[in-house]
Amino acid sequence: LRRVEIEKANIKIYPKFGEFLQEWLKIKKQTVKPSTYKAYCDLTNFNLVPRFGETPVNEITRKVIQDFLFEIAEAGKNRTAHKTVQLMTAMFNVAMEDYPNLRSPMTKIVLTHYEAKKGSALSKAEEKELIDYCKANPSYQGNSAILVLLYTGMRVGELASMRKEGDYIYCESEKIRLGRKQVIRKIPISPMLKRVLPMIDFDVAKTTKKSTVRDALKRVFPERHVHEFRYTFITRAKECGVNPEVVMLWAGHESDSDVKTSKVDRGYTTYSEEYLLGEVHKIEYDL
Repeated sequence: LRRVEIEKANIKIYPKFGEFLQEWLKIKKQTVKPSTYKAYCDLTNFNLVPRFGETPVNEITRKVIQDFLFEIAEAGKNRTAHKTVQLMTAMFNVAMEDYPNLRSPMTKIVLTHYEAKKGSALSKAEEKELIDYCKANPSYQGNSAILVLLYTGMRVGELASMRKEGDYIYCESEKIRLGRKQVIRKIPISPMLKRVLPMIDFDVAKTTKKSTVRDALKRVFPERHVHEFRYTFITRAKECGVNPEVVMLWAGHESDSDVKTSKVDRGYTTYSEEYLLGEVHKIEYDL
């Protein structure tokens, strides 16, 4: 009888999945950007909590999760399935630290291969068609934002921080981890951007919603997506012979397969304003 009492006293009471998940999210909120945290919350609220919220973490088996993931994948949501695996793996890794006898059900989980859809630069013919469309429809919302993105390589989420001063466009880099120093990018105005400056209202572009930019692009190219403006700027700059390191600087990239120098070498290189303006003047071509 005494042994039974001791064994009962040593039984670990495991939290429900939803309870532990909320504690995990509280920690993540302090370490990731608001947009990333929102993505975590959306994924958990719409997928995980309804399915596993009331189940103790030690009762969630690999098979149950595997079947759940296959359901998501079969519904055509492969990206969601892969994101779910990443989140649940990270959460159970923490749970195992708190509860040493807990085994992660995420081991041996399998998924069908998923390759994120990668865009491509607009062709010069497409670029011309887009410019002509903006000229022919000057009152359409989204035009100013489209032209800024096309000729600066900015991410759509960076528009709100944008400002034009003299020969440069400034913006805050969006891809900065929480707690890291904010990076202000300084993008010179290229000859191609100068051609369309009369068509751009920078105040309007700055306040344009992402959905508006997307809808404006879909009017001309339904199959294209907004991030392909960034691909286009980077591609054209390289095609025009701009130093790849400088393209990285303007785009806010930390790595590029075309750039062979080390991160340290780049960190110790400070290009002069004259050099940068000379490089941006290379971005000129016929449409």
